[in-house]
Amino acid sequence: MDTLSSLIKKILGSNPALQQGLQDARIIETWPLAVGELLAKHTHAVQVKNKTLMIEVDHPIWKQELHSNKQLAIRKLNEKLAEVLANDPSPKKNTEQVWIEDIFLLSPKSSGTKAKTELK
Repeated sequence: MDTLSSLIKKILGSNPALQQGLQDARIIETWPLAVGELLAKHTHAVQVKNKTLMIEVDHPIWKQELHSNKQLAIRKLNEKLAEVLANDPSPKKNTEQVWIEDIFLLSPKSSGTKAKTELK
């Protein structure tokens, strides 16, 4: 009888799209841990596309701050992801991998995203 862990590994191993989706979700969840509480209050990781993380920023000052420190944020995010994925049961675990190569900064949507609601 297979254990739950081995079943998850089989499912992820046979479904690359699901594995990529879970990896993208981990990247988005790891953003606040990588950049710290203050910057996380003013930003919101939205999506990953082609190793680029889309970030909504609630104010032009924070957008400029993040733009100025983009390479540092990318490095910290990749380091934090390596820590998080070290305990990951995924069949394709490579802690030396670079998950994010760039950050694209967005203004928040008017629909009331996390970054927008933090200002209220």
